[in-house]
Amino acid sequence: MNFEKGYYINNLNERIEGFIQNNAARTNPTYLWYKSSQNGDDIKLSINDVKQFEIYNYTKFIRVSTKIDQSSQSINTIDKSWKPILENKTVFVKSIIEGKANLYSHTNSTRELFFFSTDSSEITQLIFKRYLKDKNNLSENNTFRKQLLKNLSCPSFNFEKMQRVAYSKKSLKSIIKEYNTCIGHESVIFDKPIGITKLRLTLRPRWNSSSTTTPIPVVPSANLTMNKKQSFGLGIETELILPINRNKWSLIAEAVYQKYNSKNSYENNNISGGIVNAKLTYSSIELPIGFRHYIFLNEHSKLFINTAYIFDFTLENEVEFTRNDGSIIRDSRFTTLGSLSAGIGYKYLDKLSLELRNLTISNRSINYSNSEFNSISIIFGYTFL
Repeated sequence: MNFEKGYYINNLNERIEGFIQNNAARTNPTYLWYKSSQNGDDIKLSINDVKQFEIYNYTKFIRVSTKIDQSSQSINTIDKSWKPILENKTVFVKSIIEGKANLYSHTNSTRELFFFSTDSSEITQLIFKRYLKDKNNLSENNTFRKQLLKNLSCPSFNFEKMQRVAYSKKSLKSIIKEYNTCIGHESVIFDKPIGITKLRLTLRPRWNSSSTTTPIPVVPSANLTMNKKQSFGLGIETELILPINRNKWSLIAEAVYQKYNSKNSYENNNISGGIVNAKLTYSSIELPIGFRHYIFLNEHSKLFINTAYIFDFTLENEVEFTRNDGSIIRDSRFTTLGSLSAGIGYKYLDKLSLELRNLTISNRSINYSNSEFNSISIIFGYTFL
């Protein structure tokens, strides 16, 4: 089961935070699965136990007891009466838009029905029914237009305008939003499109702590660990949020400038002066390309994990070994290969982010011998697009 952060309100009007199963069903639920934590026990709650529940950044349902049309709209069983067949039912309706006026929907196996309410009225079905006028002709009961005109008072709303409103989510959402704007009230959209491709650009300065191990030229099979160095870098990241799994996955590519300089010395009796000094100078443009996965915490916050393969384009590289008198023992250069990185981070309001990233191992060849470069970065991010 896929559980996501949310809450429900019980019959005592207590708001219970936790995790709710997101089954992404097309029809409205009659129960829900809840647990207090990701490791908690699954609890099944019926519609009689829950007045309202919401999965953050996804959907919200409200329990309502009202008269609902039971008329069939199937072409094979449609009836000849224009009157809706109203029966008292208790169902969960899905919030589409909320404000001074609100729009909801209820979808069963055969049709989608719409409901509305205002500050002064309870949730009521908007009546629409197709019926058989005669043997070969269908007609429509569009009572919903009269309901809207009666309950939504705005100078621009009139009979002609309402005649252009269709019994569809897009048209009804538009007229409810227009009404809320007309009376100076902001609309809250719950039925946001999901699975939309988005492009994001983020400026990402960073602090790096890096170290490297390199072969010692005069000692076979021996390596020298350079001093750990702290440095600053700057990158700009392009992120393509994919239209799958509620935009939880994305492709990432980033251009990063980084520079690393380090020195170290070691004793060697085979060298004149007995001391070998090592100096490493390295700078490059790195291009990580990989995947990112988001974990929503609430409507403002989310965690993310990512992994990337890093292509390295060297700007400056040199490993120099010298004696104490300054004479050169060996002067080598890098041949850079790719490397893997992994990171975990937090993002707030889709604007500010903080990531801890580990460059696992970067193989760089120095005169046909392998060296290792390891780096941990703390990356700050500001998404400006």
